[in-house]
Amino acid sequence: MVKDLVCGMGVEEDDPNAFMMVYRGTPYFFCSDQCLLLFSRGPQEYVAGVVNEAATSLDPVCGMQVDRNNPPYTIGYNSRTYYFCSYSCKQEFIANPEDFAGEE
Repeated sequence: MVKDLVCGMGVEEDDPNAFMMVYRGTPYFFCSDQCLLLFSRGPQEYVAGVVNEAATSLDPVCGMQVDRNNPPYTIGYNSRTYYFCSYSCKQEFIANPEDFAGEE
């Protein structure tokens, strides 16, 4: 098992459903297409471990770290911006925002 450099989740390298990208000759594995997309936009930041924690926010639905400078999905609710790692997390929030608002 290897660590997804974007969200920190464990990923089985031999899982046929895992997402993978080769960067500078090294394969990196991801739990989702969204983590792969975020990595592909700035792999050097993730490889170097230089993700600025001040520029991240927790997805209120699943708890994954989301880059505030380049989030896959956002929504405004009660004068606040919420950041999401995936479309499904955003949709779950929209269905029941009171269940997740304020949990960042």
